[in-house]
Amino acid sequence: METRVRIAAALVEGTSVRAVERMTGVAKSTILRFAVELGEGCARLHNRLVQSLCEPDIELDEQWSFIAKKDKRVTTDDPAEYGDVFTYTAFARRSKLVISYAVGKRDQVTTDAFLADLRARVLVVPQITSDGLAVYIPAVDASFRGCADYAQVIKQYGYSKSPDHKYEPARDASFIRKTAVFGAPDPKRMSTSGVERYHLTARHINGRKRRLALSFSKSLRSHRAAVALSVATYNLTRVHASLRVSPAMAAGLVAELWSVEDLVRAALAEPAAAPPVPQALTLPAQTGPVRQLPGGKGWLRLVSGGSAPSGPAAPQPPPTAPSAAPEAPSPAPRPVATTDGPAVTAPAVLPPDPSRQLDLFPWRRKLRTPMQLSLFDDDDGGQS
Repeated sequence: METRVRIAAALVEGTSVRAVERMTGVAKSTILRFAVELGEGCARLHNRLVQSLCEPDIELDEQWSFIAKKDKRVTTDDPAEYGDVFTYTAFARRSKLVISYAVGKRDQVTTDAFLADLRARVLVVPQITSDGLAVYIPAVDASFRGCADYAQVIKQYGYSKSPDHKYEPARDASFIRKTAVFGAPDPKRMSTSGVERYHLTARHINGRKRRLALSFSKSLRSHRAAVALSVATYNLTRVHASLRVSPAMAAGLVAELWSVEDLVRAALAEPAAAPPVPQALTLPAQTGPVRQLPGGKGWLRLVSGGSAPSGPAAPQPPPTAPSAAPEAPSPAPRPVATTDGPAVTAPAVLPPDPSRQLDLFPWRRKLRTPMQLSLFDDDDGGQS
């Protein structure tokens, strides 16, 4: 066990396999076999621990890497798994927890599986924000079926690069554009900066994701195991600087900070189990009328807009409006799950927060005064 912990501690610091071989004296083939076994155990551990979450804000993004060779060098004789590979990540903005992840090609199949896994791990209607990848829209629609407020944050990168910033894409004046896709997401909560910052940390934990390096993966199975190990390491064994605790502790999944040895023992002893199944989503308490749609297709919620102008001519808003974004208050304390088993009691429902209301009716503040149009010119006294 002491040698296993030394190998795992080196791998989660971004060390290459050959460097770990020189540090520990263990053969390369043994290290690779142990890394796959440990990573697959971390994936099973993630399936058991990370579920039944009350996270109001979730950010989605994908991180590029490659297996064996990059896409431009792949030939028809190479295996289908060779080439570019992407790690999809669902990141909780409040607790900094990696809720869900998926490794595969940047296509509709991987995106659908990723969103379906995310849907099975949450218990409240979330606000989801992603980049402008088009395959997210049908995947969110298929998995959440209207039970989510979804927005995209699109960043416009230019094509010219200055000599002083070789690896930084140029930006134009309108760099960020926020767009609501489903529901009524809060523009102030539309962001992907948290998951993008996590991807920087992931490249330091997992050396296979680093650019311009030789420690890239040679098979899809080993790459998925390395990603699972890095996610479990980040969630359970790393203290987040802004939280002063690990993300799993902030989300109420574990009671204390894990060590690398705790992670190794738990992952190797974790039995095989079925992944979590979707549960009915809970709508945070609303200040206005709420009616659930038939067939589990979501809710119809009344959203209050801006104040209407005074006077008898001011029209009234329609009785119903598109769904409002779920609020983001601090959730009630939820039960703690340890390595002995998942929590038994269900998490509490998020309390309401009426301080945030999205103005869906800005047109009411721009009404013009009615005026009577004449059918004739005034020059001829109305004779023509």
